[in-house]
Amino acid sequence: MKDLKDFFTSEDRTFILEAIREAERKTSAEIRVHLENKAGEDIARSASETFLKTGMRKTILRNGVLFFLAVEDRQFVVMGDDGIDSRVPDGFWDNIRDVLADHFQAGLIAMGLAEGIRLAGDQLAKHFPRRMGDVNELPDAISYGDE
Repeated sequence: MKDLKDFFTSEDRTFILEAIREAERKTSAEIRVHLENKAGEDIARSASETFLKTGMRKTILRNGVLFFLAVEDRQFVVMGDDGIDSRVPDGFWDNIRDVLADHFQAGLIAMGLAEGIRLAGDQLAKHFPRRMGDVNELPDAISYGDE
């Protein structure tokens, strides 16, 4: 596969990052997208390792969210930190995953991510509303591979 940094066009990256910023204007949660070529045998484990490596646990409320894509494997995981999992109901991520899956199957990866991120922001705002003085604790970014 070509370099992961070339997976999205410049316009796609801008579209996704704007969705992150839009979502984070509603919630104190921190959202990031990460791409790998392959996830290995256990995508959930790979996503969890990436969650730690990319510093997603470094939020005061433990409310980081990772959208992890293994592009060659055509698999993805949406993962929230412990602070989120302790507050949200079972099945919280299901409709977000469904939105992603529907778009991904149609080949609309960037659009699916943007819509899933916005939906996550809307839902997370109910449990982690943005408050006066909230700061952006983690960079709004798309990360790639081992960077």
